[in-house]
Amino acid sequence: MQEPEIFEQPVANRDRESHGVADENGTYSAATFKGTGTVYSEGLGPAPVSDDGSDYYDFVYPEDRKLGTWSTAFLIINRVVGSGIYSSPSAIIHYLNSVGVTLLFWVLGGFMTFCGLFVYLEYGTALPRSGGEKVYLERVYQRPRYLATCIFAVQFVLFAISTGNSISFSSYLLRAATLDAQDGSWLNRGIAIATITVVCLIHSFAPRLGIWLSNGFGAFKLVLLSLVVCTGFAALAGRTAVPRPDNFSTFHGPGGTIAGDDNSAGFASSSSLALLQVLYSYGGWENANYVLTEVRNAPKTLRRAAPIAISVVTVLYVLANIAYFAAMTKEEIADSRVVVAAQFFQNVWGKSVFVDRVVPFFISLSALGNVFAQSFAMPRVKQELAKEGILPWSRFWASDWPFNAPSGAIFLHWIFTCALILGSDTTDVYAFVTNVFIYSSNWIKVFLAAGLVYLNFAPSERWAEQRTTFRSSPLLTIFWIVSLLFVQAAPFIKNDLLKKVPFYVVPTLGTSLLAFGTVYWLVWAKVLPAFGYQIQHEIVQMPDGSERVKYKRVKPKKRKRQGQWTRQRKASVW
Repeated sequence: MQEPEIFEQPVANRDRESHGVADENGTYSAATFKGTGTVYSEGLGPAPVSDDGSDYYDFVYPEDRKLGTWSTAFLIINRVVGSGIYSSPSAIIHYLNSVGVTLLFWVLGGFMTFCGLFVYLEYGTALPRSGGEKVYLERVYQRPRYLATCIFAVQFVLFAISTGNSISFSSYLLRAATLDAQDGSWLNRGIAIATITVVCLIHSFAPRLGIWLSNGFGAFKLVLLSLVVCTGFAALAGRTAVPRPDNFSTFHGPGGTIAGDDNSAGFASSSSLALLQVLYSYGGWENANYVLTEVRNAPKTLRRAAPIAISVVTVLYVLANIAYFAAMTKEEIADSRVVVAAQFFQNVWGKSVFVDRVVPFFISLSALGNVFAQSFAMPRVKQELAKEGILPWSRFWASDWPFNAPSGAIFLHWIFTCALILGSDTTDVYAFVTNVFIYSSNWIKVFLAAGLVYLNFAPSERWAEQRTTFRSSPLLTIFWIVSLLFVQAAPFIKNDLLKKVPFYVVPTLGTSLLAFGTVYWLVWAKVLPAFGYQIQHEIVQMPDGSERVKYKRVKPKKRKRQGQWTRQRKASVW
């Protein structure tokens, strides 16, 4: 049984024929890499025009559309800061029941984010291409060919979507307009679908406007978080409309066990669930790695923008939680659930139209900014998967018609986002979707971190020649691996993370996606080739980082020699 003829992604390892000289940013010029049956050329100009009827796709991004340092930093901030910081503190204090431990967990979450960021910085500066985890997995796990890519593709296409933030925007908008979020109603879902539709249309047909709006929302989020922090300072000074809680007199804060808190799961499970919520609030720090082809001078810009963005977010997150505890008791935070910020402002300023209407509207805009950031970056990864021929109907999903934006991949992103919005008739959908994505993506991060340790200690991989001067500390990488494994294991213990969904569904489904990806790979790489189909493509990366991709899906009549096929007719494998 034949395997499909799939041209591998280029890697600077043992197959390198000639070594280009790396510049200060770690990029190579005039380097040739050998794949399976083809040659990948970097810095040698465009590929020749096809004479066999196969399609070429150009992904050329003008310099004026590429992201600089601050645009890249705002892209990360806009993705990280959504509605999580205004709602997840409720669940975290519910699980931990301690003011001091809660604040430590937010610091721990920031530290873990930096550990993960350093791993992605080492990968991203050495492999400055759009695609994020897809590119890095292919570099580390080259055998069995494309298995890691298929596993990642299933996880990312199904759950790297904007359902959660679209619903969050709709809920807060309805709360601002009617004082009722109407969770699960058709009105709520209709507004969510309209939101993701408008955002996707902007990114497809007015990409430059999409970047401007994304930057604007990023700046607005910093202003809103700063407002929370400044209001917290006022609360610490005693300027509150209600009696000020004395949360900082002891490590646990005043009061006993939070009402309704069932801690039967034990400290391990409770801590893991709380940490999962913290990591969700920090989630999205890898956003810039998804679009590095569209970043100007990518290695240098990434090294600057990513640490700046995460430093700002970490400081503001910790100060925001101090602000909450300065004006609210543990019980109030736990009972307020998704409207922690609204209750916070009410305690400080008193009940008013601003608190009831304006604050929810501001939070809805924060969630909308997250939708813009997700819908900009995630489709770029899905386009990379399509460019590999991994997805069915890859030519369509890889399309950049009509304005040199990944419109096909944006449409794919829209389809799965809307499918989960329409299929959700429970108030748990936001927590369910976001936790499945975080849980499943954590497995990918574990594999990448372990792979980086292997690359650094396996001389045969020649990673030291490929990476730039930036290197993540192996000790920090190992700490990140251990922390993630703890977070992945504990949710299997009975807990009350979701109200209407059994506790084991999220970790089971998140882990099962690895098996689903393996099954997909078996069908795509083993079963279909039994019918004689071959999948071929060529990639040429040009000096500006853009790529030219040629697709071939052929059913060969006979094999003439290695790397060449006599094609009987042009046919789709799907």
